[in-house]
Parts: sequence; C-alpha cells; structure tokens
Amino acid sequence: MLFLMILVAFLPAPLVYLMGKSVGKKVSWVVFAVLLGITVVLGWLIPVVEHEVLLEEYGWVASPVRPTFGLLADGLSVPMLFTFLFVFAGATLFSMPYMERRFSLGDIEGGNDQYARFYTLFLLYGASVAGSMLATNLIEFFLFFEMALVFSWLLVFLYGYGDRRRNSMVYFIWTHIGGGALLVGILGAYWTVGSFEIADLAHIASYPNVTWIGVVITLGILVKIGALGFHGWMPGTYSESPAPVSAVLGATSVMLSTYAMARLLPPFQPVLQGISGWFMLWALATILYAGVMALAQRDTKRLVAYLSMSQMNYCVLGIFTYVPYGVLGAVSYSISHGLAIGLLFLVSGALLYVTGTRDMTKMGGLSEKLPITLLATMAGFLTIGGVPPAVGFKSKFILLSGAFVRGFSTGWLELSVAILAGSLATLVTLGYEFRTVWRVYYGKLPDALKEVARVPGPMIVTFVALGALSIIFGVWPALFTNALDAFIEHLFH
Repeated sequence: MLFLMILVAFLPAPLVYLMGKSVGKKVSWVVFAVLLGITVVLGWLIPVVEHEVLLEEYGWVASPVRPTFGLLADGLSVPMLFTFLFVFAGATLFSMPYMERRFSLGDIEGGNDQYARFYTLFLLYGASVAGSMLATNLIEFFLFFEMALVFSWLLVFLYGYGDRRRNSMVYFIWTHIGGGALLVGILGAYWTVGSFEIADLAHIASYPNVTWIGVVITLGILVKIGALGFHGWMPGTYSESPAPVSAVLGATSVMLSTYAMARLLPPFQPVLQGISGWFMLWALATILYAGVMALAQRDTKRLVAYLSMSQMNYCVLGIFTYVPYGVLGAVSYSISHGLAIGLLFLVSGALLYVTGTRDMTKMGGLSEKLPITLLATMAGFLTIGGVPPAVGFKSKFILLSGAFVRGFSTGWLELSVAILAGSLATLVTLGYEFRTVWRVYYGKLPDALKEVARVPGPMIVTFVALGALSIIFGVWPALFTNALDAFIEHLFH
C-alpha cells in the first residue's frame, strides 16, 4: 500500500503536464485531488500506527551494497506526513486564483504551458518529501531529499518575485551545502556500520570515533532549518517566492528537518550528549535573533520568514534535550508549526492579492473588510505563540518541559537555555505577533484600501481548513500524539 501511495504521488506528473498544456489552470484540480486523496489515506493510517508498524521492502541494487527500497509507516512518519500533505493540498487550492494573478504581472510569460509546468513541479515536490519521510535507508532518504531540493529550487527560480535568479541561486547553493554535509555523514555511517539501513544506526554509538558523523549530519540538517549562521538563504527565498510555494517551503523546512533529526540523531545520543547543550544554545540564539528581526520588519512576508526561522528552531532545542518530553515536544511542535507557518504565508499572499502591497505601513483597519483573513491570522499566531486552544499550546508546553527536565538534570547551560526559551523568547514572539495584528487589521483604514476586494473563495476555504485543523488538534491532541507516543516509547524503550 505504501509503494502504491508513492506511485500515485509521482505517476500523475506527466499527465498533469500534458493536461495543463490543454486546460491551463484547471489542471490544479487534478493535483489537489491526488494530494487530498493521499492525505485521507494517511489520516486513516494514524490510528493504525498507534499499535503497529507498516514496513514494505523491495529489492533495489544487487552487489556490492545491496540496499533495499523500503517504506516505513510508523508513529513518526504518518502524523507528520499527513499534516505536511494537508498543507500541500491547501496550498494547491489557494494557488488557483493566486497564480492566475501572479502570471498577470507581466514579468513571466503566461499561458497554459506555465500552469502545466508549475503544477507538475508542485506535485513532484510534495511527492519527493513524502518519499523522504517514508524511506528506510539513508541513500533512498537522501535521493528523495535532493529531489525535493531541486523541484523546490525550480519553483523559486521560475515563479519567484524580484531578482528570482539570485534568490534561487542562493537557495540552491546553501541547501546543497547542507545536502553535501548530510551525504558525508551518510557515507561515514556506511563505512562505520557497513549498512545504509536507518535501523542499523541503532548501535552506531558503540563504534569508536563516530562523534564527527553525528555532528556532520546535524550540521547538514541545521542548514535546512535555517540555524543562525546558516540562514542566509531563508529570508529572501521565503519572501520572494509565490505564497503557495512559500507555504510549502516553510512546512518542509520545519517538518522534514525535524523528522530527519528525530529519525537519524537519537542513536548518536551517547556521543553527542556532552555537546548537545551547545546545540540547544545555538537554537536559542537563532530563536532570539530571528524574533528581533521579525519585530523590525514592515514587509508581511519577510516578517513571516523570520518568524518561521525563529520558531522552527524550538524543534532543534527539543531534539537535543535527548529526553522523551523534549523529543516528543519537538516533533509535536513541528506539526503545529507546519500548519501555522503554511497558514501565515498564505495569509500574507492573500493580503498581497487584495491590497497589492506587502508593506504593513500602508495597511490598517482591515478587520471589517477581511474578517476571515483576520481569524486565519489569529489562528496562525495563536498556534505559533503556544496559546490555547490552538495545537501549539500543548506542543510547546511539552517541549519546554523537556528542556527544563534536561536543565535540572545536567547543568547551568541547559537550564539557562530552558528559562530564556520559556520567558524572553516567548515575550519576543508575542510582541511581533500582536504588533502585526494591530498594524494590519486595526487603526485607520487607508483611503486606497476603502474599496479593497474580497478574498477569493478557494483562499477562504484553505484558511478555514488549516485554521480548523490547528484548533481540532489543539482541543483533541490525542488524534496525533497517541501515534507519536508510540514512537517515543519505542525510541526510549
């Protein structure tokens, strides 16, 4: 069944391209149907993986390495992939009116060919991330990971705003530096344990001189998640991509990176435990730096870009606590953050769509004109800020609980990180959230926006769906945390 799901994700791509050349933007419904169908299947699997693991393996290469093409559905991969593809399906629906406006700007030649190319790449991007999250061996994981980078780069390069050539090249270089580091770590793991199977990493810490492998893999992932010093690609790429692309880029960065950390790094705990506190400190520095940068923004999309960079590093902090609550909180928060950041990027796209600007100083008083957009903004911000009843509340609470457990059991460094992450970083987060809501939706309505158009129906449906799921998961978190609990219990025995 898992292999069939991957085939269903990849095989329609040529059909989407051919149909798009004939029917234009209507081909988006095919992509939406494919993504929504896979999401429904994954939703059905969530209660299944609370009690069992689904594993499929197929012969791939004969000698000398003999890796298998394997797919694994467990308490980690299924809830994360379900949420990710839900965001992807929502972004596809949102893109229907958005990309029509994008192609009308004149800097990109319109026509059916553009719709065909965009939706083909969009589908292949989502399918590649799905392959990474289900992979059972490191080479398979890396190949899907690299495919996702290439397809996302093409989306930025072909359809971005401004100097999209420069932005896409910066994105390409940075992410492939991270990919190169990840590949070095993968090869180091193979030379050490003699296998590419992820399951065979379980005893890698018993081998000598493997600390460098864990560090290199970590650094490769930190590039993807935009840790401070590795974040050069992130603000420009996120802010200058079309809103549907920004939404899925943000969800990919946090969810695929957290998935990789939760899947690959726990076996290195015995050798990384001594330096993991410094990774926690690095995450805190990123959270504070990006939060302050978000406070300084007047561009809605750059604000969301820095917000995303700040908040997704909570997941890094949680993973490197190396305690059950910390890891569980990190994975849970990556799910809530993926929902919220996708929603907020789409909100920024809707504001651009109806106002023609991303400058918050030219907005204000839009609460009566755009009430559903205001509610969507609040749903995203409440989730990011960890405020009930949104799903981010429980996720961030569990994560910070794990950070305090680690701090009380080790030393002043880890405890200081936990205290600052729960206090100062939270105040900065609430500061830029409330400031943004006031600047955009309250105050005096500018004369230029008194006749502002309404947000199109597909965008409204997307806002309602993503906002509703964040509230449903917040009120009833057991829908996905039971499956994650099963994974954490297995991870920590």
